[in-house]
Amino acid sequence: MRNQLRPVLAAVLALVFPGLGHLTLRRWGRALLWHLTVVGGGVALFALYDVEPVDPLADPAAVSAAVPNDVALPIVLLTVLSAVDAYLVGRADAAERERVDAAAEAMRRRTASADGDDGPGTGPAPAAAVGEAGESPDVTCPSCGRETDADLDFCHWCTEPLPWAKSD
Repeated sequence: MRNQLRPVLAAVLALVFPGLGHLTLRRWGRALLWHLTVVGGGVALFALYDVEPVDPLADPAAVSAAVPNDVALPIVLLTVLSAVDAYLVGRADAAERERVDAAAEAMRRRTASADGDDGPGTGPAPAAAVGEAGESPDVTCPSCGRETDADLDFCHWCTEPLPWAKSD
């Protein structure tokens, strides 16, 4: 449920403040790029159209009258594009998390069936992980989904213990 709400939250935050939605997704470079694009584009448009600054706290009605449509429309468009990008990146991240979770569950079930019980596997590596001629083929880490060496007790990518790791 939480993974489904993250893209929406990222899009809403990107509408409020450009780049903030990407920050919640921990996409630092994208957040900086979108923020600089929207703010830099706004500053460039204000300078190009020679718009005088207006104090929004003094007279809120003067803000809409002081900013021409040629300046406001591109800024709004860039902000909406930033929100759409934050939503799409959030959806891609949620899909990747679901894929990794499904792979971890499959690995847990495979390991549990190789051990002969329904609990988490703490025995040797699964029979499917043993190759021919004594070589150790790669297996998939249940935490990060990357291939790792079956001889190791931990994933060398994410350093999480593998299900067949012997506990000390």
